[in-house]
Amino acid sequence: MNSIEIESHQARALGKNMPISWKDSTEIGRFIKGDTVEKAENKLEKVIEKELHVPYTKFDSDAGHKSGAGDSGGFPVKAAEHMLELVQEAAANAEHQGLNTGALHVDNVITNKGNEYATPGRFRGRKTKAAHVNVIVGEK
Repeated sequence: MNSIEIESHQARALGKNMPISWKDSTEIGRFIKGDTVEKAENKLEKVIEKELHVPYTKFDSDAGHKSGAGDSGGFPVKAAEHMLELVQEAAANAEHQGLNTGALHVDNVITNKGNEYATPGRFRGRKTKAAHVNVIVGEK
């Protein structure tokens, strides 16, 4: 997973085995890809406050329609909180590399399934969800 090459005008942040749903993080990645970092942060904050829903395009089975947009979606609050941290971390990494922070865009969000762990205690047989998330920001 560390073999992803980034160009000189890009920076990234990597989250490994984050305790979030891989499907939710994939949908959020599609939702913020191409936006400026500020716009992506605003979108994620609104999702956390349940003011804006994330449209589900691929993993939309059993997802209800949301008013206003007319398409299926959801409010993945926990995944949005972790993705917001990653976007801020990628912007901080870009600033550290000397990139122009005012012109940063979310170039790509790559998600992969993380390790599954059995939950300890009474809930034998259940497994926790985890995802690897790679956020790449760059100047345009």
